[in-house]
Amino acid sequence: MDDSSEDESLIDIRQCCNNRQKCWKYIVENIFVVSSLAAVVLGIAFGLIAKTYFHITDIEQLYIGFPGEILMRMLQMVMAPLIVTSVITGVSGLSVDTSRKIAVRAALYIVLTTLMSCTIGMILVIIVKPGVAYSADNSDSDEEEKFSTVDALLDLVRNMVPENLVQACFQQYKTDRFEHELHTFEPNTSVEMNITEVELVAHYVEGVNTLGLIVCSFVFGLTLKTMGERGKMLVELLSILNEATKYVVDLILCYLPVGVMFMIASHVVEVHDWETTYKLGKFMAVVIIGLLIHAVIVLPSIYLLWVRRNPWEVIKGVSPALLTAMLISSSSATLPLTLQCCEERNNIDHRISRFMLPIGTNVNMDGTALYEVVAAVFIAQLTNINLDLSQLITLGVTAAVSSIGAAGIPATGAVTTLFVLTAIGIPAKEASILVVVEWLLDRCNTVVNVLGDCMGVALVDQLSKRELEQLEENAQGRTSDSNDDDSFKTTRDTAL
Repeated sequence: MDDSSEDESLIDIRQCCNNRQKCWKYIVENIFVVSSLAAVVLGIAFGLIAKTYFHITDIEQLYIGFPGEILMRMLQMVMAPLIVTSVITGVSGLSVDTSRKIAVRAALYIVLTTLMSCTIGMILVIIVKPGVAYSADNSDSDEEEKFSTVDALLDLVRNMVPENLVQACFQQYKTDRFEHELHTFEPNTSVEMNITEVELVAHYVEGVNTLGLIVCSFVFGLTLKTMGERGKMLVELLSILNEATKYVVDLILCYLPVGVMFMIASHVVEVHDWETTYKLGKFMAVVIIGLLIHAVIVLPSIYLLWVRRNPWEVIKGVSPALLTAMLISSSSATLPLTLQCCEERNNIDHRISRFMLPIGTNVNMDGTALYEVVAAVFIAQLTNINLDLSQLITLGVTAAVSSIGAAGIPATGAVTTLFVLTAIGIPAKEASILVVVEWLLDRCNTVVNVLGDCMGVALVDQLSKRELEQLEENAQGRTSDSNDDDSFKTTRDTAL
């Protein structure tokens, strides 16, 4: 009996040791996720303690968020070289026919998923009606900023063709439309008349012109591809620069938990009006439910129907990128980690990932489009404006278009929502109430944006296997032909 009890105790000790080893191994393998979640918990606790027991001024709040600001600066620092080198090396590694087929597949995926996200948001907000029970005060002003569909589309085209590539790394072009109401009199009469004067102000705003960098890098990559051997040396140099940039990204990610902790703490300290947040609870619920439907049902179903493979493996592989998108609320800043997860964890061909991800980060905005549709109808309900079918269709199309080319940086949802509101004639000033929950919902939008990009890359990678294999066979054939020519020349020189 004693021997058996000793054996059982030894077995228990071994099982306990094995469980500890497995737990420690899991923590080591997922150290990034574990440390990021720990940073969130510590940030919330630190923010609540500072908010409850100390009177935090605006300047002190700025000091608390300073480490988070440094994190965003570091990520934005590597964004431009990473986008340029990734697009150039990705395009130069594809043949013209292959890149055309991949571009068509990517475009179809982006258009389909964006329209589906808008439709989901439209249906939910019409059924739930989150803004019917709440009324907002209206206020007028003599001068207000207006948004024009034509001006926004023209700015989109202008940013695609930057006049200065260096300036495009930190600024983008924007046209603002201001309307002034002038009170004057008719000539030679005393009749007073009101004249609306429109003023267009063109200027540059802070923010990387990623769309212009992508277009120029795409053209430059195709040019290097057509140059053949003469352009190969520059492509290799850009590939080395791309790898060096990824190494810098790895170093930055070591600092990410610290920056996230202070960033979350500053957001917790910033929230003052919990009552207004409670009133917007139905609106938040509609947006989050719509995002969950799109991310959990629609995107995996598209991947499953077209590829016949388990979509949850893709989601599991890019989970660190999704967590980072939730924490820092920027799809552009998450791009380095997204590339790393797609290539290393999901084994996606680097030619596909470097070709699609930089483009999808700025064009494929499913979460943002859904948010804009829900927000626009919500504001219409607040102001007791009944939208007809034509206005709803216009709203959906405008939200889909405005999400294309939107900068993948925090808090862009509120800006593009103003654009959508103006397209259907809703007072844009009422959208200021959305600022209360913008910081939270923008993080959820970013997660869906990044997930849509990763699903699209995985889908196109699976559908393009045949073209990529044919491309590799052609490359191997050219290599063997060149080796045969070299051996023939060597034999001939030896014989001579």
